[in-house]
Amino acid sequence: MRSATFLVIGVLGIGTLSGCKVGPNYVSPTTKMPAAYREQPATQPAAGAPLDALANDEVRWWRKLNDAQLTSLVERAIVANYSIAIAEARLREARSAREAAQTLLYPEVHANASFMRFRAGDSVLGGMFSNGSNFYQAGFDAVWQVDVFGGIRRQIESAKADEQAVAAGHHGVVLMVASEAARGYLELRGVQRQLEVARATRDEQRKTLAITEDKRRNGLSSDLEVARARTEVESTEAEIPPLEQALREYIHVLSTLIGQEPTALSAELEPVAPIPQFSQQLAVGVPSDLLRRRPDIQAAERRIASATAQVGVTTAELFPKLVLGGAAGFGTPKSQDFFHPDSSGYYATGPFVDWTLFDAGRRKAFVKLSEAQVDAAKADYQDTVLRAFGEVENSLVAVDREQARRAALERLSVSARECANIARGDYERGILDQLTVLDTERQANRADMLLAQSQVAYVVDVVTLYKALGGGWEAAEPSTTQPAKETHDKGQEK
Repeated sequence: MRSATFLVIGVLGIGTLSGCKVGPNYVSPTTKMPAAYREQPATQPAAGAPLDALANDEVRWWRKLNDAQLTSLVERAIVANYSIAIAEARLREARSAREAAQTLLYPEVHANASFMRFRAGDSVLGGMFSNGSNFYQAGFDAVWQVDVFGGIRRQIESAKADEQAVAAGHHGVVLMVASEAARGYLELRGVQRQLEVARATRDEQRKTLAITEDKRRNGLSSDLEVARARTEVESTEAEIPPLEQALREYIHVLSTLIGQEPTALSAELEPVAPIPQFSQQLAVGVPSDLLRRRPDIQAAERRIASATAQVGVTTAELFPKLVLGGAAGFGTPKSQDFFHPDSSGYYATGPFVDWTLFDAGRRKAFVKLSEAQVDAAKADYQDTVLRAFGEVENSLVAVDREQARRAALERLSVSARECANIARGDYERGILDQLTVLDTERQANRADMLLAQSQVAYVVDVVTLYKALGGGWEAAEPSTTQPAKETHDKGQEK
């Protein structure tokens, strides 16, 4: 029996020295992708250069709008936003979980001390102690679970991958906050422009109303024409309050994005400013950039690594566990003998092997469960990559078509405003009817409104494109940062 015990311990010791790890080693997923985006407009730079070559201009894309207030707002949001603070706390949680997992490789050592006073019947004490005697004890014990089959090391791999996935999630929150802050600011400026158009149109319609009323006093116009002119004024005035409401709501949204109370930015944002526009060509890089720049893709890939390591964790449960333990100390009923090794010292040491021989297939079921989770993580990764490519292609189409629409609306606005000015002059001279004047003014107003909306839509589409490309989260990282996902731990341990 003794020789068999030594044989088991010897085999386990050899396994420990070999550093074996059960379960599959992680292999990076492969994804087919085109050499360039299909929807990239011909007017944009040809794909081929990675986005990293564009350095800081593309990382902090909001600076390309040349609006100091926008830049300040976005970068304040990155620093102060509470969603980012929550994501940072989640990252610290994951980092602590990984550090806790790493400690499982090392032994636990406990110190203890006690004092007891005995009082019982003589038959209970059995002559070992006198009734009412004392007992002093102090010592330490150590326990070490030897990672024979690599289950603990797989658990550390999983915790490390989880930490990296959470770090990628933090990057995603930074990207979301930056794009939402930029979008909110751009749409606020767009609302201000629409307010300008509405108020200018109302003033022009009031002039037309005044001319019509003057003509009626001179018998050259009817009450119906005056009522029609007044209706146009009132219709335009009714458009103004919703725009003013939207303006206040954007201020509230932007204030809370930077972690302040809703009206904190009122004084800063209420003064009218032009809608920022991108003045440079857009560089979108190559499709392979997405795999390392998109936080959601990084997180999905790291989840595969974590799930793969968990297969090793559950597989290790199928094998025996070796625990080494020991204890030493002093114990005596006499305080004067407490530190005398011959009379009070003690020690104990030895291995302990635990091997579950029957559990009705529970551990094997957990292995199958973890393998299914790997398959699910792989499918989720492929789905995430496809959705990312779809978002980029959609954004490229939106930017290209909105740019064409904006150019057409710029021409329409000039033509419609010219028609309105001519019609009003002819009406004042009495050579044009009122309905034609009101119609041309209405068309000019609509063209100016559509142009303002298109100007905002274009820059928002560009912001959406940069978000789809995964640019911007680096602004919250040190300048020398690398993506949260290390290079698959340099091929993973073998």
